[in-house]
Amino acid sequence: MEEMTGWDEKEALSPDGAPEQQAAGETSDLAHRAQVLKDLALALLSEVQTLGDHQAMETGNGIDFYDEVRRFEIELIQRALKKTGGHQMRAARLLNVKVTTLNSKIKRYHITPTAQVYTYPVLSNRNVEELRKRA
Repeated sequence: MEEMTGWDEKEALSPDGAPEQQAAGETSDLAHRAQVLKDLALALLSEVQTLGDHQAMETGNGIDFYDEVRRFEIELIQRALKKTGGHQMRAARLLNVKVTTLNSKIKRYHITPTAQVYTYPVLSNRNVEELRKRA
């Protein structure tokens, strides 16, 4: 998992678990922290989802090498596409293959190059200030 930085563990927390506000001009710092937490949560969610994606290999009738390679390639391509938001050129770069090679494998394996998109509401500075006043 990628290491996220930006939150100082020594910082004081209020009783509800939120960082204590020390000055009124901390809006950009608060926004940075919120972005770091959001990125960390998304990275953690992605890791948890990939844990559930792995399938146990059945060895009852033997192992077909080509079927296993196919399954592994499909999983790699799907993970790269998910990580890049479905962008094939970036996924190819991530996998260290040519775009044409990736595209032919996507077609061969009938992979849909779409990814789950997470959207979060964007708070304006005015909304942040209003939330801060309520707290």
